[in-house]
Amino acid sequence: MAQFDVYLNPIPAARRAYPYVVAMQSDITLDAREQIVAPLAPHGSMLGVSGHLTPRVEVNGSDQIVFIPRLTAIRSRDLAPRIGSIASARSELLAAVDYLFFGV
Repeated sequence: MAQFDVYLNPIPAARRAYPYVVAMQSDITLDAREQIVAPLAPHGSMLGVSGHLTPRVEVNGSDQIVFIPRLTAIRSRDLAPRIGSIASARSELLAAVDYLFFGV
């Protein structure tokens, strides 16, 4: 498990609205029992939501919105299968976290 890896949402009841989650924790926490994740939702279902706290990314050719304000902890063992990575959006993701916690 690496930072910014994308997984199928392990919560079946939430999967329809948020099909994926992204691991937000640093790679130094690889052995942690829980991982902090942010949910992703298809951009088309959330028109007008994109902004500082909700970066837009691509997952397997599909535009997704990352909901940084909805960070949550998930058991690491529940994060599977790995769908891909959005590490290419690292700057936008970290800027959203900074904005959420520090207002900058």
